[in-house]
Amino acid sequence: MRDSTERLLTEQLGRNQHTLATLQRNDRQQLVLTATLLAESPSLRSAIATYRVERQSGQGDRADLAQTVERELVRLGSDLEGGALLATDERGRVFAGYARGVAAPPRGLDLSRLSSVRNALDPDVVSSRNEPYLSGLELGDTYFSVGAAPVILDGFTIGTIVFGQALDSAMVARIRGAFEGEVVVSAGTRIVSSTLPHALAPLAIADPGQTGRALTLGGEEYLVAALPIGSTQRGSPLRITLLQPLGPAVRALTRTLLRDFLLFGTLAVLLAGLASALLSRSLLDPLTRFIQYLRAGAPRATTTEPLAFRAEDSSEEIRALDSSFGQLMTSLDGQRAELERRSEALVAANEVLTDEIRGRERAGEALRESEAQLRQSQKLEAIGNLAGGIAHDFNNMLTVISGFTQLAIGQLGPSHKVTGDLRQVTDAARSAASLTQQLLAFSRKQVLKPRVLDLAAAVHGMEGMLRRLIGSHIELQVGTTDEQVHIKADPSQVEQVILNLAVNARDAMPGGGTLRIGVEARPEGVALCVTDTGIGMTPAIRDRVFEPFFTTKETGRGTGLGLSTVYGIMTQSGGTIGVESEPGQGSSFCAIFPAAAEPLSAPYVDDEDAPPPRGTETVLLVDDEDQVRAMATRALEGCGYTVLSARTGVEALALARGAGPIHLLLTDVVMPQLSGPQLVERFVEKYPSPTVIYMTGQMDDTVMRLELDEEVYLLRKPFTPAGLARAARAALDARHPTVSASPHG
Repeated sequence: MRDSTERLLTEQLGRNQHTLATLQRNDRQQLVLTATLLAESPSLRSAIATYRVERQSGQGDRADLAQTVERELVRLGSDLEGGALLATDERGRVFAGYARGVAAPPRGLDLSRLSSVRNALDPDVVSSRNEPYLSGLELGDTYFSVGAAPVILDGFTIGTIVFGQALDSAMVARIRGAFEGEVVVSAGTRIVSSTLPHALAPLAIADPGQTGRALTLGGEEYLVAALPIGSTQRGSPLRITLLQPLGPAVRALTRTLLRDFLLFGTLAVLLAGLASALLSRSLLDPLTRFIQYLRAGAPRATTTEPLAFRAEDSSEEIRALDSSFGQLMTSLDGQRAELERRSEALVAANEVLTDEIRGRERAGEALRESEAQLRQSQKLEAIGNLAGGIAHDFNNMLTVISGFTQLAIGQLGPSHKVTGDLRQVTDAARSAASLTQQLLAFSRKQVLKPRVLDLAAAVHGMEGMLRRLIGSHIELQVGTTDEQVHIKADPSQVEQVILNLAVNARDAMPGGGTLRIGVEARPEGVALCVTDTGIGMTPAIRDRVFEPFFTTKETGRGTGLGLSTVYGIMTQSGGTIGVESEPGQGSSFCAIFPAAAEPLSAPYVDDEDAPPPRGTETVLLVDDEDQVRAMATRALEGCGYTVLSARTGVEALALARGAGPIHLLLTDVVMPQLSGPQLVERFVEKYPSPTVIYMTGQMDDTVMRLELDEEVYLLRKPFTPAGLARAARAALDARHPTVSASPHG
């Protein structure tokens, strides 16, 4: 009975150890996820970055900045069920933090030996694995189970956030509530917290051994299981030891069985003796009478009593034995039922623990999905910033290319033999400018210029270009409604949607097929449907078709930006887009634009060959790109303006002090030292009521606010010399209508 009970309890202890290990792993992964979310806090990142910049500037560790970070940690950690929240620098040294219920950690505490902090500071550690970011922490006499996460700013790790849960009596009490045994938490040979008496606790951790090892403490026998939970910065291994008492279970079972054995054994002996006496009497009495009968020599015929056994005596004996055997079996059945009941209770408890583990796993999966969504949004934001930066630099180069080409055309004249070649350069620059518009549409950093247009007319106007684009092996069918279907959108963006959907359909039909483009009015708006008879898509591909950089084409044949750009344009335009597709059945993309009730807008005419307007005013030109500044200076001076050129805002303010009246301030938005808006703010303080035109090739939040302001003149790069002259003349005439100027020179 003892061996069987020990095996049963050892198996149960192993299950409890596994369950506790799973719960501890989930709890500690929760610490890492919490530290990761805290590291993404904008206010905390800003405070840590300010502290780091001030320290690197040579001013040393400023206590006020460290206190600011510490207050931010206290504010963020007040709503969390944790015991410690620390911030370290890039060397792993604590410069701010707090610990609940204990003294604040000393500044300068070196945590670089903690594996979690060391791995968080190492950019080569795979971030999708939480295990490298877990360890222990020792603060005075208090120990913590901690998780760490890197604080990343502009792609560089500037420190870590360490979040921990105290290994105290409260945690031991929680474990003791779910485990029928004793719990000891230790750090090396030191007892952190225990439910055992203080004198017995060190003996429980002397030799952890394997799960199920028997150990005698204070005259009581226990089964032992140890669970490691990491090491502190001083190298002390943290461990949870479970002790399952063996003696009480064995004594309870053996005491019950011994009492029943003695009781029913004695009863069985008495019943056996009684049965033997009754059986002897029933057999010997007839034999005695038979012997007396033979000795008497009486004739058989004179016998008056027949020789017979008393059946009623045998029946009573059998009934007594049967009753005793039934009582014994009833007792055994009761013991078996008790064992089955306890087994069912253990199974029910195991099911509860299993449900809790599954709940923790579901919660962990939800947290991982949230973390993946956060990382995806951060990735899209980074891609958008990259696209905006590329568009800015590209627009500057296109301004130089198209500007100097237009100046060369103006000097050579329309009849020169090189003029045609130069016009090809300007056309290529316009095509390249449309590419930057596509990048800005993808990053959703473009302020649209919507106009009311007929979508059916726009499709018909592009029909010839679409036929050349898709090739002769694909049949193009255009079907539109006879009535006008007005929408309000940016015409260039509408053309971009049609072109991208047509190119996507062409690539889906490498062997030829039919491309149908239809426009129709629907209750939800005006629908542009592009349908092909190509290879189609599986549900897995269809669900990801609008993701940036997702493509099924081989390397070198696709960037994965076409459909994501369409999605960005439709979102900016207030519309929607959907797709229906099955493998081998082709695909159908339907873009729904909001219908417009206003009349059609007047067509936009941009005649670059028309003579640019002239003027005699003084223009202060500010741009940090030397080539853009040189082209703009030549263009304005060629139209009669006096141009003062400066590379930075500081240089422009110094140049303005020695000059006469300045009629027009033409400045770039993004510049070193002083930005365009900052320059204008200082310029207005000294020279009231100037005429200001902002130039920009970038679309960040500042530029978008300027473009949305109707009082601000904004010239988008790339621009031509004629476009610059028209913008300058229009701004000056609107601001100072009395200034004389010849519109045509």
